[in-house]
Amino acid sequence: SYDKCPLIFIQSSPGYMVGSESEHMGIGKYGADMVRAVSCAQVPKIQLVIGPDNGAANYGMCGRAYHPHFLFSTMRARTSVMSGRSAAEVLLTIEQRKREIKGKPMTEEEIAEFKKKMIDKYDGEAHPFFCGARLLTDRVLKFNQIRDWLAMALEVSLLQPIGEPSFGNMRF
Repeated sequence: SYDKCPLIFIQSSPGYMVGSESEHMGIGKYGADMVRAVSCAQVPKIQLVIGPDNGAANYGMCGRAYHPHFLFSTMRARTSVMSGRSAAEVLLTIEQRKREIKGKPMTEEEIAEFKKKMIDKYDGEAHPFFCGARLLTDRVLKFNQIRDWLAMALEVSLLQPIGEPSFGNMRF
């Protein structure tokens, strides 16, 4: 931010690591530092999603909530809270508990059907065309178009004046 150099986030991130070991290693602090840096940066920000874009990593890598000047996706991009498989497992656990409390446990067939339904739903809603239809991505690019579109995005975003940094030093 001090050098007024634009930031390009090239993302293929299935999310931040979870679990007690990752937490003890400081993933929460490092993730928060990344979010702080992105949210306070006054320079142009451009996000290019080339693979998974799940969970908190979306925020740390300048997702739509942090108002990047441009947000591009490739056909391999998948933007969601969590992957279809992860969502299916979490939601299945919740559904099974609800059914067990009612005394109606799920059969193997119901489990398979529930998982497939959740995977299809979450993976479908993560597709770049679904995101583009909801203005969550500015353009879906072919890989051979990336360089030209990034050059155009940098050129356009540098037409705006860049503000002075307004946050203190980061400590690691």
